[in-house]
Amino acid sequence: MKHIILTGSSSGFGMITAQVLAKSGHQVYATMRNIHTSNADTAKNLRHWAEQQHVNIQIVELDVTSDVSVEKAVREILSHSEGKIDVLINNAGSAFIGLNETLSATQTDQMFQINVIGVDRMIKAVLPFMHLQKNGLIITLSSVASRQPIPIMGAYGATKAAVDALSVSYYYELMSSGIDVAIVQPGAYPSTDIFTRQAIPANPDSEKYYGADMRKFKASVVNLFTPGPENPDTAEVAGVIAELIGQEKGQRQLWTIINGGPLADSISETNQSIRQIVDTILYAAGVAKQSPSLQNHH
Repeated sequence: MKHIILTGSSSGFGMITAQVLAKSGHQVYATMRNIHTSNADTAKNLRHWAEQQHVNIQIVELDVTSDVSVEKAVREILSHSEGKIDVLINNAGSAFIGLNETLSATQTDQMFQINVIGVDRMIKAVLPFMHLQKNGLIITLSSVASRQPIPIMGAYGATKAAVDALSVSYYYELMSSGIDVAIVQPGAYPSTDIFTRQAIPANPDSEKYYGADMRKFKASVVNLFTPGPENPDTAEVAGVIAELIGQEKGQRQLWTIINGGPLADSISETNQSIRQIVDTILYAAGVAKQSPSLQNHH
């Protein structure tokens, strides 16, 4: 049994992942904001589900954008886990489909606070305890959007590219500490409902300055994320996360692409190129023990 902290457990990937991992026998600390207000019913229903299934899920209030909230939540979790944190899953996220100009700088900043700074805050909160254990796993939900800087999803894609780069850096830094880092890059999963809950743009009138091509492209992207009868199952992502947790330390892939669509191979090649670049730099600096050409690239 692993002690697992999961952020963003109120819906989408987070909710199904909490359930899948708990049914696999793990102790899941399912964190979310506002468990006594806007998410009170969600927290109550998840708690009731866990009781019915006789599995271990503890609901914990946590806002990844707040130092105070994160510190309080981690203290609460440690008091129940006897000081152990085996796995951190960074799932909490915010998204937006629309022209960059329609978002205020404050709205773009908020997305970075959740998707990037929040991830870094969580990692820094758990690392001291993983270092004491000389063991741990950090899984971060990125996106194929991290490799697709397309119009209409610019700010969101930028946050995912940033958190991907941050995670790669942590992967190498922690390699000798016994702590694994894994990045999951899902494609479009409309049933996560993440875009229907996006921020209302602060400057919608700026759309009038753009041509029909951007309106048409926005409509096609919105359609891609609109729930329908043939949507991919979010349980696929939960299953991959469960597999990563079950693998041996040091044997996990750095990136895992899920439902990447026709561009999955191109995204994989980009990932491998990034790995090759970093490995080459480390080898040239005398840090890597063998030539990058002889290393196993995932």
